[in-house]
Amino acid sequence: MLFIMPVVLIVISSLMQEFGWSSLTKDPSVSVLFVDNDQDSLGLKIKNGFKGSESFFVIDSLNHRPITAEVAKNAVKKGEYLIAIVVPKNATSTMRANVRLSVAKTLAGFGMGDPLLVNGMSFRDSVDVVVYFDPTVKKTFKNALMSSVRENYYKFQTDWVFKTFNQEIALQMPMYHPPKEAFKEVLSFKEVFPSYRVVELIPNATQHNVPAWTIFAMFFIVIPLTQSLIQEREGGSLFRLLTMPVPYMTLLMGKVGVYLMVCMVQTVAMLVAGILLLPLFELPMLVLGNDILGLFVMTLVVAMASVGYGLMIGTIAKTHQQAASFGSISVIILAAMGGLWVPIYLMPPFMRSMSLISPLNWAITGYYSIFLRGGGLMQIAPQAIKLLIFFASTITITAVYQKIKRPLN
Repeated sequence: MLFIMPVVLIVISSLMQEFGWSSLTKDPSVSVLFVDNDQDSLGLKIKNGFKGSESFFVIDSLNHRPITAEVAKNAVKKGEYLIAIVVPKNATSTMRANVRLSVAKTLAGFGMGDPLLVNGMSFRDSVDVVVYFDPTVKKTFKNALMSSVRENYYKFQTDWVFKTFNQEIALQMPMYHPPKEAFKEVLSFKEVFPSYRVVELIPNATQHNVPAWTIFAMFFIVIPLTQSLIQEREGGSLFRLLTMPVPYMTLLMGKVGVYLMVCMVQTVAMLVAGILLLPLFELPMLVLGNDILGLFVMTLVVAMASVGYGLMIGTIAKTHQQAASFGSISVIILAAMGGLWVPIYLMPPFMRSMSLISPLNWAITGYYSIFLRGGGLMQIAPQAIKLLIFFASTITITAVYQKIKRPLN
């Protein structure tokens, strides 16, 4: 139960969460119905912009027929597709006409052209690129898509403005030679993910589930540990042990040592499963990181915290039922709070702040530092110290409670 069942739990959980976890860590691919009634530069630019993104899959025909605006609208209305984009007729020609007029008005102010003629002309009415959204599309995704469409349009419009300026100046001034290079943006945005390693590893189902369920299994040792303590107490073994001429803390550390070895063997079994067993089910292989010493230290302090927690509950609980119920439910609550089941960044702000008090959160954060960020002893030190303090606190409470309870009994 202590060694085989946690391994089975890792395999099942990783298989169940692979699709959902991948959707969180990878860019989703959304099918977009595209209707190009323009059949010119603008429609082509917008379409190519979507094709260049891994987040969208452009569909411009259904059943081997070009999509019409009405077909696209009905498809989104029925919930068959989430997004449809319709580029109207004459969109490119309208944009070009307005750009030419804007350039002509500007140049007329410099004496290049007839100001009276140009100022008497008016811009064409703008055309609307229609985007149909399914009501279930999240607002953040909707804003991201609209920003992408506008960005592609503004780039094309800026490029066309500069080309038109060059053409008009060349007509007015035959000696002018327009530059061969197109307008180049001088500002770019670079995304960087700070990490202790050169290449940042993106967490997947394996890299989350193996450390998460390893921690859960170590803390769930509270069940057999509390049962052992209560059996010793009810069977009289504890009374005979207390008659020995050794401090109670020595007896306590003997039990700590045994269950620490159990937790370490558990961890080795789980890590081996992540490396050798999960790839057999077409899941990513677990990457241990660069610091084996840091991994050992992290596992040791997590094991100490879990054993200390079990000793405290087993000493305070009066019956098997109390120990089993409170021990199992409290570990489940701490696991849920600590982000073992649901990533912390998906939690509401209140739960995010509550997770900071869970020792299981300290443990999973330490493992993440090793597996995902390439950290070592220095990076896991804050979490390791917290877990050591938790272990010391539980052992102290256990010893003090036992000393107070003994004369009462």
